Amino acid sequence: MNRIVYLIFFVTAVLALDNGLGLTPPLGFNTWNHFHCNINETIIYKTINAIVNLGLRELGYVYVNIDDCWMENKRNKRGELMADPKRFSKGIKPLADYAHQQGLKLGIYSSAGTLTCQGLPASLDNEYIDAITWANWGIDYLKYDNCNNKGRPGYERYSRMRDALNKTGRYIFYSICNWGDEKVWEWGGSVGNSWRTTGDIRHDFNSVREIYKKNVVLAKYAKIGGWNDPDMLEVGNGNMTSLEYKTHFTLWAMAKSPLLIGCDLTNVTKETLEILKNKDIIALNQDKFGRQAECILNCNDEYFSKSATRPQVLALELEEEKVALAVTNWNDNTIMKNIEFYFSRFPLKRAIYDVKDLWTKEEQYNIERLVIGAINPHETKVYLLSLPKKEDY
Repeated sequence: MNRIVYLIFFVTAVLALDNGLGLTPPLGFNTWNHFHCNINETIIYKTINAIVNLGLRELGYVYVNIDDCWMENKRNKRGELMADPKRFSKGIKPLADYAHQQGLKLGIYSSAGTLTCQGLPASLDNEYIDAITWANWGIDYLKYDNCNNKGRPGYERYSRMRDALNKTGRYIFYSICNWGDEKVWEWGGSVGNSWRTTGDIRHDFNSVREIYKKNVVLAKYAKIGGWNDPDMLEVGNGNMTSLEYKTHFTLWAMAKSPLLIGCDLTNVTKETLEILKNKDIIALNQDKFGRQAECILNCNDEYFSKSATRPQVLALELEEEKVALAVTNWNDNTIMKNIEFYFSRFPLKRAIYDVKDLWTKEEQYNIERLVIGAINPHETKVYLLSLPKKEDY
């Protein structure tokens, strides 16, 4: 009988990620979208300082994640991964120590394969020794990629690293990056804190559209401690308009995606910072109700298209009976004018709300309909709906 109880306990233990992290999606920075392989310790130190000096830390951006190309091209005699001495002359631990001193956390990268996507040593069949190495360095976040996986099932490969991370005794946010393969959303919640639902984002609005479309239908799989991940932010990398960046940031926030800045924070524009520092949009992402937004109006393929004739409406249920509505014009060329929605038409709990525009900060009280004069191509209007103040009843 004791043996049976032990087996039940053991099976239950290995089927869960035991770190208590991801109660809300992580906020931070990742090197890949801007720097790719052109990384070194100076860039990381400067980024840590920038996050502090720009006031991003106080908004919750605490993870500084080093992506591919940080490692030496071979393991040491003990079989451990080593930092590339030309890029990181003092290794990774001093960076983690410095991040912690600044009230931040440091993340690292590997792949659930024999090599990373850039052909450097990865962690398949070396899960435990790598997990211990990262724990000893003080790592707080692992992005675990899918390159060179030898065709082995994702659940097996990613679960092995989950169990290795559990055994270290260090709480490390575990980001599964298998590009949406093998219906990862169906098993990711028992393995990681987040899981990529799509391929890599590209720095153009069509990619934002494509990824959003694939991710939005998976809302039911997101939960506290485990989030759908439509990939990192491109905001500020210079190939989209301000309106497109606002749409990208808004929809990723409402998707409860990890919000990982991908631009160069040591050379960032005021306009980009205003987007990344919008407290109201960040609050949607960090709301503790733990739901991902769902499409509630004009959800068919035609309304995602470059020639959409009506705006699409996304709703996010929040704490305190609040709701956020995002209204997106996916059309490439046409301004949509005189848009009007009665709240009673939506699957909402009430027909009358106080409303705040989260980009313009304009507020209206005790209203029953949303009236939008115009929505530009690729623009998203986003509104917070709150219970009317008692004096308004």
